[in-house]
Amino acid sequence: MALTKTIRIMGCGNLWMGDDGVGIHAVEKMTEMKDKLEGGVALSDPFFSGMPVDALPYLADVDIMDAGVSGLDMLCFLEGFDKIIIIDALKSDQNLGAILRIKGEDLLDGEGVGKMMSSHDVSVPTVLGIAREVQGLPEIIVYGVEIQKHPDEVNLTTEMSPEVTAAIDRLIPLVLKEIQKDAA
Repeated sequence: MALTKTIRIMGCGNLWMGDDGVGIHAVEKMTEMKDKLEGGVALSDPFFSGMPVDALPYLADVDIMDAGVSGLDMLCFLEGFDKIIIIDALKSDQNLGAILRIKGEDLLDGEGVGKMMSSHDVSVPTVLGIAREVQGLPEIIVYGVEIQKHPDEVNLTTEMSPEVTAAIDRLIPLVLKEIQKDAA
């Protein structure tokens, strides 16, 4: 089976702002998983414990990138793909470490979590809105992890809270299953 769409996973955030770096940490782990798979590490290896074994092979067919706090640069990162999966921190009314799946059109239309916040120069919803008007959008799925502090609260640290760190191991299987939906 192969993927029917070209897919890019983008981790957004700032590693120097604690929990806001969750998207970057998630794509770093997924990149390590992809590298291990391409290096011939067996799916039964303990490194892949808790991951959906049937979805793991599709990781080889996706592009994974650290988008950092790219702001308007994100516009060029959207081009050339049928589907973009964005992983980022958000602040809503959920518990710390909660994971929300938001369709791009819902984010843009103010449904669900229309108040997604980040430490980016320009917020992800703003960039998506510009892209929709200027260049068109691929399918967008955002996986947001609830953080405690608003990203504008400056507390420079590379440490994430235990709840957000634990969310990464719950988030990655969701992203893998999201990729698998596009396999034929």
